[in-house]
This record gives sequence, structure tokens and C-alpha cells, in this order.
Amino acid sequence: MSVAGIRFDYIHAERLGVPPPGVQLQMNMQVMIEGERAVKRSGITEIPFTISIASAPSVVSVTIRGTAVVQGDVDVKNLPPQVATPIMQAALFEAALIMRELGFPPPLPVQPQTPQSPHYA
Repeated sequence: MSVAGIRFDYIHAERLGVPPPGVQLQMNMQVMIEGERAVKRSGITEIPFTISIASAPSVVSVTIRGTAVVQGDVDVKNLPPQVATPIMQAALFEAALIMRELGFPPPLPVQPQTPQSPHYA
């Protein structure tokens, strides 16, 4: 089984105001992969998903709905990581682009990577 594609059907983003000075925004994110609404036909499963992001204090709101097309047999009640991970990555990438356009930081903080020395055999 593999994710053949991800389609975004609905994207809504709204800047509700300006963050108060000196206040750090907290992003609340909810990802729902709706396996009970999945549609199976001829070796392909379409799995709807929704991602919602809201800030505290309430200054930005983002909602993205879409469908992941999966080839092969998949248990929609217990999605394996090779199906769930690409759905989340694509949705979060889209959300990060939208948040940037609205002038806000990405919904997930980026952790700085420590430089690693190369390993030679």
C-alpha cells in the first residue's frame, strides 16, 4: 500500500486580529483522519482528512480539508505510519505556507539541528 496522492478540497484561513505586544502565541492543532468515511473502489481507498489550527489568544484560524488516495489494501480503522505520515506532512506543509502568508510563524516550532561531524568508514 502507498499514498498515491493528496488532494486539498477546502482551504480556509483567517487573520482575526493582531497579536497583543509581548504575548507569545500558542498554536492549537487538531488533525482528524476520517477512516469511517473512507471510500474503497477497485484497489484504491480515498480517506478524508481535516486539519484545524487556532491560536491562543485568538488571532488566526486555519482549516484544511482534503482526501488522501491510497493504492492497495489498507485498514482505515488503524492506519499504518506509511499512510498517516504523508497525510500529516502534506497538510502541515500547506498550513505552514498559509500561516506565513498571513504573517504568523509556522504552526510547529522548528527545532535547530546540532551540527554532526561526518562519519568515515
